Amino acid sequence: MLERILIADDNAMDRQLLAELLGSADDNIEVLTASDGVGACTLLEKEGFDVVMTDLKMPGCDGLEVLKKVKSFDPAIEVVLISGYEDVSSAVEAMKSGAFDYLVKPLELDHVLVLLEKLRERLRLLNENKYLHAELGAYSGNGNIVGQSRVMEELCRQVRHVAGSDATVLLQGESGTGKELISHLLHRCSRRRDKAFIRVNCAALSESILESELFGHEKGAFTGAVSSRHGRFELADGGTLLLDEISETSEKLQAELLRVIEEKEFERVGGSKTISVDVRIIATTNKDLAVEVSEKKFREDLFYRLNVVPLYLPPLRDRQGDIELLSKFFVEKFSERLGKPAPEIDERVYSKFRSYPWPGNVRELENLMQRLVIMDVDGVLDPADLPPHLLEGSALTRKDEGMLWGGTLEDMERRLILQTLKRTGGNRRETARRLGISTRTIRNKLKAYEEAGREEKVASP
Repeated sequence: MLERILIADDNAMDRQLLAELLGSADDNIEVLTASDGVGACTLLEKEGFDVVMTDLKMPGCDGLEVLKKVKSFDPAIEVVLISGYEDVSSAVEAMKSGAFDYLVKPLELDHVLVLLEKLRERLRLLNENKYLHAELGAYSGNGNIVGQSRVMEELCRQVRHVAGSDATVLLQGESGTGKELISHLLHRCSRRRDKAFIRVNCAALSESILESELFGHEKGAFTGAVSSRHGRFELADGGTLLLDEISETSEKLQAELLRVIEEKEFERVGGSKTISVDVRIIATTNKDLAVEVSEKKFREDLFYRLNVVPLYLPPLRDRQGDIELLSKFFVEKFSERLGKPAPEIDERVYSKFRSYPWPGNVRELENLMQRLVIMDVDGVLDPADLPPHLLEGSALTRKDEGMLWGGTLEDMERRLILQTLKRTGGNRRETARRLGISTRTIRNKLKAYEEAGREEKVASP
């Protein structure tokens, strides 16, 4: 975002004219002026600027010297050289030294409008590139959804249907189920696909750092804020913002997020200027937000703002038909990276995989296959290559076993319905589909539990 421009020109009339032209082109731009190069460099050390526009011929410190000092101070600041003469050699030297553009007086409003548009695009790309460079390697997926099970086919159908709107999406599911992968698919299938996809992990940062990451900060807002910085909302303007693990945000940040979602505006940390953005929000959580709300751990009003389109990602244990497909996919992926032939997978390995509960879901399977490929020496993966915990694993956890032994058939049915409801985030339709019964049956069962005083807290769809 282009916000502050410094003009350096020893001619007072030219200086004033350019300031007026900039104000006419965009009244949101703050313009400061300096009467010579020395004054410009002094202001530069005290204030933060996006662009410096400097006259070429000035006494003491000319435009080329200003350009070099700006670039040595902060290479991210763009510099535009202005001259009253068409001097090809000076223009070439300026561009070699890092100038953004070279303009010849007299300047007109049309010239300024074109220049500002080019500068905005340049700054947007630089900020986006800076973010993407920082994120490089954080996302290990290749953007493909691997799965042929009915639950995954249905999920992908819902994703592609929802992607066409700008509605806020809440992705719920256990850790490792692929929520970030689905968020990428949502963005790629949306009308915002050509704009930025920006991610922030709400669980990885403290409240103060997360606030600065989301909303940006002004120079001097806190110790270490040596320059102004754009936040993730600004970087995602026109595109998509993924709020990963939204349930881990503090009450204060939840209030600020609610305001941005409702009003599409905010202020940077330490700033007073209101910034407007157009951002599509995708939020993820591995917790049941409805339960978090009932326990006063998450704001109810923010939950409803996020829960416009809820999507539930099934755990790997509910995707038995995908385990073999995913295993082969990961073997080929890591073998290619290591430059070695892909080993064959013994059928007994698949049998062990199908009986294991996969608490870490797809991420756990991916990490395991990477390890197996690295350690493989004979071109075949068999049960002897598997870790002990997986060889001893069972499709039933201790908690599940406790449900199956002791107790009436009615008790087991009630627990199964309530546990499935919990796993689906309270979605009765999805629960009915998984259990092979009707939504009406679910409703009648819950009503009966409530009347008997035995209903546990479960969110409605």
